[in-house]
Amino acid sequence: MNLQMFVLLHLVSVILLSGVTFAAFAAPVEENRRKYLMRSGALSLLVFLSGFGVMGMMGLGFPGWALVKVVCWLVLSGLTGMAFRMTGQVPMLAAVATVVIVIAVTMVTYRPF
Repeated sequence: MNLQMFVLLHLVSVILLSGVTFAAFAAPVEENRRKYLMRSGALSLLVFLSGFGVMGMMGLGFPGWALVKVVCWLVLSGLTGMAFRMTGQVPMLAAVATVVIVIAVTMVTYRPF
């Protein structure tokens, strides 16, 4: 698999993971829980594998900005499940998800450290 395919897989899986997370925020009812958590888990695994695949193929090692992105990935992955446990806090969780996504995009765009 070449670098462009890993980057494409990473970008698509991050976009879909964000979409599943916000969909869980929109409808945090028990009937949707299993479906959203399964999709979130599978997409989270794809994000993880493709992200480290890209870093490995580019020979980047493990810079500081990548550590920040890993933390953002962990937070975003956990928010889907939290949507079903903290239904009264969905607006705050959506704000956290938005901030985490902005931080992750900033880290990969500017690579400050």
